[in-house]
Amino acid sequence: DHRFLDNVATHILDIDYETISLYPGSYSKFVADKAETRERKEGEIDRQRKIIDEKKAFVERFRYKATKARQAQSRIKQIEKIEVEELAQSSRRAPHLKFEQTRKSGRDVLKINGLSKSYEAKQVLRDVSIEVRRGDKLAVIGANGLGKSTLIKCLVGNLQHDGAATWGYETHVGYFPQDHSELLDQPKQSALDYLWDSCPQETTSFVRGHLGRLLFSGEDVEKKISSLSGGERARLIFSKLIVSKPNVLVLDEPTNHLDIESIEALVNALAAYDGTVIFVSHDRWFVSQLASRVVEITEGGIRDYAGTYDEYLSHCGDDHLDADAVALKAKRDKKKHLEDGAKDNDWQQQKLLRARHRK
Repeated sequence: DHRFLDNVATHILDIDYETISLYPGSYSKFVADKAETRERKEGEIDRQRKIIDEKKAFVERFRYKATKARQAQSRIKQIEKIEVEELAQSSRRAPHLKFEQTRKSGRDVLKINGLSKSYEAKQVLRDVSIEVRRGDKLAVIGANGLGKSTLIKCLVGNLQHDGAATWGYETHVGYFPQDHSELLDQPKQSALDYLWDSCPQETTSFVRGHLGRLLFSGEDVEKKISSLSGGERARLIFSKLIVSKPNVLVLDEPTNHLDIESIEALVNALAAYDGTVIFVSHDRWFVSQLASRVVEITEGGIRDYAGTYDEYLSHCGDDHLDADAVALKAKRDKKKHLEDGAKDNDWQQQKLLRARHRK
């Protein structure tokens, strides 16, 4: 979680390149410092190799020339003394994600009109009305328990509801659930068979190739769903979305269980995707990087803002995805309340003193 690390960390202990390195500062500073360190080492190696190449060229040219033979031998000895460091490869791996659509949807992707949902006596959603256009990257945000996932399940037809949620012309929806078991419901099935079921007309090498790009290599493709980690399950569902080529992606907390490299790869893939994305997320960095529209579910109803998350913040105020900001605001509000109370108390005391002096 980029934001969490930036808010909390004073040092980063990085395990990579077959070693452990300590970087002072926040995560963002670490990323820049690590890249600079690697670039500096690669630059030094390039300089050493260039020196070696120049000396080798001299030797090849003058090795058999009597007047230059001694200098050529000197160059050979110099080459032997130069030690070129072999840089270890990074252990960090990122999946190759690329979402495509078979065909474009109509301009009007989704119309929600008066959607409401109750669980017995508890009403979770009330009279939600939204229209989604082709190409929207719509982030659904809000506090826990206000119905974000419920809304998503209503949209994909997994929950009955009052009101209407109508998909537009030529919309083909790909769904990523917060609970992976909604789609991965056959625990004894292998990763290979799961993806093959989505493209049975394709060859084994095609399916293995797609899984390889999602970091399932070698015998990993034969792993049973029951033995996959949370991150592996998420990547397996993404592999199905990639081969299905929908023109609408509905994603419920897609960054859960993913490491930072996978989250960054997901952001880049969704940003490049030409289709429509409707997603729920608590990850402030993810929302900030991707959203072109923000729908906030509040206790009082829906707040719909056409713009990025940063633009939403400047217009609407509270940063609901930044726990530090929420806590700081509450602390400031409490302090102001206490100060206002103290001022009011001082005024009352002064009023009593003035009354006594008049007597």
